[in-house]
Amino acid sequence: MKVQIRDKEAIDSLTIANLRAYLEAHGWSNERPWGTWATILSKGGRGKMWEVAVPNEAGGLLYAESVAEIIATLAEAEDRSQLDVFYDLANPEIKTMAQDGSKVDEAMASVWRVGADKGDYTDHFVTGGYAAAGWIPGTDLTEVTDMKEFSRLFQEDHPDATLKQVAAAAGQIRRFVVSIKPGDYIITPTKDNALQRYGRVESGLYYEQTPNDGCPFPHRRKVHWADQPVKISAFSQPLENALKFGVLTIYEIKQRDEFLTAVGERLVVNPFSVVLEEIQKMDADEFERLIGNFLIKHWDDIPEEFRHRLKLKP
Repeated sequence: MKVQIRDKEAIDSLTIANLRAYLEAHGWSNERPWGTWATILSKGGRGKMWEVAVPNEAGGLLYAESVAEIIATLAEAEDRSQLDVFYDLANPEIKTMAQDGSKVDEAMASVWRVGADKGDYTDHFVTGGYAAAGWIPGTDLTEVTDMKEFSRLFQEDHPDATLKQVAAAAGQIRRFVVSIKPGDYIITPTKDNALQRYGRVESGLYYEQTPNDGCPFPHRRKVHWADQPVKISAFSQPLENALKFGVLTIYEIKQRDEFLTAVGERLVVNPFSVVLEEIQKMDADEFERLIGNFLIKHWDDIPEEFRHRLKLKP
């Protein structure tokens, strides 16, 4: 039996922006207005034409009921459970997802705020050269990318959590594990929140099963931190408010250009550190193929003397 979504608080948490982004990414097209209250979107599939009515504004007595109907229609049209559809609609990255589910490549580095448990572990981050997250501590998340899998793992770890709590937590976990990329910036508050430490991400995710440096968070990313913090008062009021009063642990900072201007520098990530990290993951056969392909591609650039010394043959 397929689960039906009836949690009004969870449904109310779904935004119109996410609803529209999901529908557009999956090939639904605008058909016509439905009075002043909603817009009808349609899509053909599984032998019929499907329609949904997307509210033009959130809230109101009928909002949750209307969104519940959208979830039910999507579940039927896509032959999936309503729970899977809900988790996809709750995905905070949906506005940057391509139709095949992969993240759209962005030309510019992003700026993220990582809370460090309200600054309690900021010194550990800076001293250890990393940023970390503590959700689902008993599971290595380095190979997890799917929103539904993050949701399932969090729900297993927190069986009493509501759908809204699961969706919110899974979204934050996915940001740290998947959305933050090498080259992005991270801002982390100190305990009094007056100063902000900032750095640039140097690697993908790694897992410390039993951390022994005083910070219990096992999911980590290498970060090159700036030598000195920046005062939060150096930012404009909107950016200061975003850093001081954000209710989430991990979220993207929209005032990217202002942040880079305020800190007055770009932290340079050694590109070879990322390459070296990937090489170190290779087994003997993969490394041999890498060297072989490199030699083939650059054969004409290799000095004759070097070829002779290593007994290389074309």
